[in-house]
Amino acid sequence: MAGTGKTTIAKTVCEQASADAEIMLGGSFFCSRSTGLATQRDIRCVIPTLTRLLARDFVDFRLALAETIHDEIQHKEVTAQVEHLLRTPLSSLKDVRVPILFVIDALDECGGETTDGMLDDTKCHAVVTSMLEALVSLTRSNPKLPVKFLVTSRPESQIRDTSVSNDKLSQILRLHTVDATEVNADIRRYITETLNTKLSGKPKLRASITDTDIEELVLLCDGLFIFAATAVEHTFGVGAAAAVAKFKRLLNSSRNSLNDKAAGPLDRMYEIILNDATREDEVEATELPALQRLLASLLSTRMTLSVTALADLLDLEPYRVSASLS
Repeated sequence: MAGTGKTTIAKTVCEQASADAEIMLGGSFFCSRSTGLATQRDIRCVIPTLTRLLARDFVDFRLALAETIHDEIQHKEVTAQVEHLLRTPLSSLKDVRVPILFVIDALDECGGETTDGMLDDTKCHAVVTSMLEALVSLTRSNPKLPVKFLVTSRPESQIRDTSVSNDKLSQILRLHTVDATEVNADIRRYITETLNTKLSGKPKLRASITDTDIEELVLLCDGLFIFAATAVEHTFGVGAAAAVAKFKRLLNSSRNSLNDKAAGPLDRMYEIILNDATREDEVEATELPALQRLLASLLSTRMTLSVTALADLLDLEPYRVSASLS
């Protein structure tokens, strides 16, 4: 789900791989719809970018690539990119001493306005599917090829309905299914260590933020790392003394949500998601009222309901509820 910490994990893996002599970080690509950079939303930029980064740091690969690359390959279909920019030169290498890791983060955020304005969401989703199938094929084509891909994403259909979901071909960690006790412990540690670091040398200020204050914020996060990160970033945008006061004011008067100013970045993130879900060029106009009723039900029910229960509640066919949720 959004906000569970996928990008943080991807960044951490990149940092650890870069410092580990037993792993080669071949390259990373962090997709994003919020940076304003069209290239970070263009799926056609992923493979050429990863290739360029690997060629920059790995001489043998660079020489092998030079023998196989040809003009305009970056403009070819993504399956051709994977074949000519990655599989062929990698397969020709005689001695790769360490495994090569590529990281692709937030793959679901590819789409929308792209570098040349010619790839809409529907076309982009088809390319995402093709790329994933090509990458699975690459890793399976030669058991001796020491290449792995770490891909993070929300479980969108164009990603979920590929060979990536085959447990025999890949390993999947679903962050929203990790035990809540473990997640809360991680969030508690993140908040505590950040406070200790930011307020190091100021023991009196640090002591004024109690374990009870931290625990209230942990419970409010409800398993979402983005919630904790947003709260901490909001707190430490000013000096130490003012930061402590801001931390105390994080929770609103009813103590069951962040105050409006602190919650602003979260509102913007989920606004992007909801706008995407209700765009008329993606959903037929006649389906929008049903989709809006479904969203209202999800927000207002006190417990998680099954698809069948939601269908009964909304007087819809179960398949229509499943389609809207997808």
